[in-house]
Amino acid sequence: LFMNLLEQTDKLTIGIREQMTVLQALQYIEVNYASASLTHMAQGLHSDVSWLSREIRRRTGRTFTELLQERRLNQAVWLLCNTRQKVSDIALAVGYENISYFHRIFAKRFGCSPKDYRDTHK
Repeated sequence: LFMNLLEQTDKLTIGIREQMTVLQALQYIEVNYASASLTHMAQGLHSDVSWLSREIRRRTGRTFTELLQERRLNQAVWLLCNTRQKVSDIALAVGYENISYFHRIFAKRFGCSPKDYRDTHK
């Protein structure tokens, strides 16, 4: 019985360590959304890029890119509603260098352009 409990404790410790790494990854995205990269994050967490990518997907049901995009778009919405910055400046501020790509993914997510979103959510 004791040996069985020890084996289970090892599994639990590994699971907690993996969960903590994914939580740290989510915190990294939250703080560094404008310049975040999976490679840089994995280096900072001393993890293998492929393993970290799979673990994020397994534990959140979403990819690193999906999580990053959601964070960036949420910040863009906040800036649109709370500042007078130009849309192109907002796109750059949240990490999108390609303004047309920003417009495309914003419209796909919210069903309207960033400008229209701002105009209807004043």
